[in-house]
Amino acid sequence: MSDREVRSLDDALAFIASYIEAAIPPMRVSVSAAYDHLLAEDIVASVSLPRFDNAAMDGFAIRTDDVRPDGAACLKISQTITAGQEALSTLRAGEAARITTGAPVPPGADRVVVQEAARLDGDQVHLRAPAGGKLHIRKKGEDVAQGTVVMVAGTRIGPGQIALLSSLGLRSVLVVARPKVALLSTGDELVDNPGLLEPGKIFDTNRPMLIRMLQAAGAAVTDLGIARDDPELILERLVAAAADHDLLISTGGASAGFADHLTRIIVRRGYLEFWKLDMRPGKPVGFGDIDDCPILLLPGNPLAAAASFALLGRAIIARLGGKGSNERHAWHLPVTSGIAKPPGRTQVLLGRLRQGLLGRATAVEPLPDQGSARLRYLAVADVMIVLHSEQTEILEGDVVEVLPF
Repeated sequence: MSDREVRSLDDALAFIASYIEAAIPPMRVSVSAAYDHLLAEDIVASVSLPRFDNAAMDGFAIRTDDVRPDGAACLKISQTITAGQEALSTLRAGEAARITTGAPVPPGADRVVVQEAARLDGDQVHLRAPAGGKLHIRKKGEDVAQGTVVMVAGTRIGPGQIALLSSLGLRSVLVVARPKVALLSTGDELVDNPGLLEPGKIFDTNRPMLIRMLQAAGAAVTDLGIARDDPELILERLVAAAADHDLLISTGGASAGFADHLTRIIVRRGYLEFWKLDMRPGKPVGFGDIDDCPILLLPGNPLAAAASFALLGRAIIARLGGKGSNERHAWHLPVTSGIAKPPGRTQVLLGRLRQGLLGRATAVEPLPDQGSARLRYLAVADVMIVLHSEQTEILEGDVVEVLPF
């Protein structure tokens, strides 16, 4: 597809889907390192949980047959069983086993009477065990039966999943690999915060913002820092990163000014697949490759960079992670006020959610018209409103696409 053929957002997303044909292969990691990854395989229980019948309470393991009709019993304490104990003696008629929570229930026992319902008398125990009471025994396999699927591929691994995987005795799991993304800011005017600002300098806002957006999208980020507007220096940084990353992202230097070098740099070591889309903000966004590593060129203005990444960068990350590039985690909500825009282009506006009962979003409020370099509303917004090329007059109450910011 040539540069002239890609002009709309839909064209760009379709090209990305065709360009990135295969996802990054999944990787095997230890269970302890799997937190916040997505499973790339179904997990089938190789054992039952619990692995054996065990006491749910501290008390006495008994045979129900030894309890009189009035619920009372006087039994000889034949053994004491604690959690972790292995060898057990079979419980015989007239016997009770003192037992702790989690300890294996001895053969022959079918009930645990809690210690609050027991009175010790030497080597005997007097119990009250009314019929119909709880058995206080966790049966083998009542939580998880051996051979059942306990997690499906695509599950995000959180603390609870870590606990279940550990209980099954798994050492490692296959997870969706996080795309390795190298992020570079370009511009003589940029300075890292904190730092000393000389006249004409500004703090770099794009990298701190995009690092968080990349991480939220599931990427592992390498911060390449700031590069001066020097084509050789920029090319050197990008070529070095291309060797061991799945995606390069640059901000700034993507327009048509005399100091905007990125498009010319790319064609020296790769191919510029498309540049400039019919969208606002974010028109000078571009996509290509350097040494066969995809690169996304984002504008330098913060809102334009954020909008371009939300619409295209997330799609690339999703594609690398094995998801469809058109799978946007979007909502559709009514707007609180009307919006007008020219036809034929995608437009992104910042907005705030209106909350209803139980904190659920019921509508989206467009924020005042924002220039692509304005930062104030970036800090106020919690969503982006995406208006598509065919939309021109959006009335109050009309439903629009909303992306999390």
